[in-house]
Amino acid sequence: MPGSKKPIKAVVFDLDGTLYLSGKPYPKAVETVNQVAAQVPVYYLSNNTSKSPVFYENRLLHMGLPLKDGAIISALTLALEAIHRENIKNVYFFANPEVFEWFASQDPSLNLAPSLEETELVLMAYHNSFDYEELCEVSWRLQRGIRWWVTHCDLVCPDVRGSVPDIGSFMALFHEAYAVKIERSFGKPNAEMLAPVFEHFAPDEVLFVGDRLYTDFELAKRSGCRFALPLCGETKRKDLNALSILPEIVVEQVSDIDFDSLIRGD
Repeated sequence: MPGSKKPIKAVVFDLDGTLYLSGKPYPKAVETVNQVAAQVPVYYLSNNTSKSPVFYENRLLHMGLPLKDGAIISALTLALEAIHRENIKNVYFFANPEVFEWFASQDPSLNLAPSLEETELVLMAYHNSFDYEELCEVSWRLQRGIRWWVTHCDLVCPDVRGSVPDIGSFMALFHEAYAVKIERSFGKPNAEMLAPVFEHFAPDEVLFVGDRLYTDFELAKRSGCRFALPLCGETKRKDLNALSILPEIVVEQVSDIDFDSLIRGD
């Protein structure tokens, strides 16, 4: 990780497990983010594709979090851009209805429910309302060797009652059943997720705040940005014992980070 005391010029926040859990903000999280946003640009980054960017926009505004155009960075957008680059038209999209509808609205020319024979690509978002028939539809396509992309690879998603299976768990299911592997994943720790921020700031001018080691901290290491780890989410202090490289900043929750000093470059 960069050891520079260069002033921080932008802050990127993870959402689930960092600013809130099951939609409930952590203590002083909203107040802290607003104080940061009064000094430097603030962005939000999440691997959770069970909801569309519009849902997250409304959620953050309802919570009272500051939000400017382009502040929400989604793996769904990266996936759509890749589909356009490769001129793919027939995509079997495994996603919650609200996400399916949002994706379709971004490009009405896409066929997101193609027949088995038409399908060029299987794209999986974090779908937590599927039925068994949908799972079979995916399996029939993967058995045929059709290309397989996922929005992210998280094994679980945090919930106030305990973690729940995420796309990584579905990937393990299909790999075990059919020995198939994904071709691409767009979410963290893919460094491309921070490309919109790096268009304006150098990596060592950006602080990423996230609660997971294998997605958030790994993204920071791959991209070269600075990193702060709040222990209010998935990672616990005992998990740090297995690391050869420690995060630059480790705190109990987001409100414990001394953002003022980081922004000044103290």
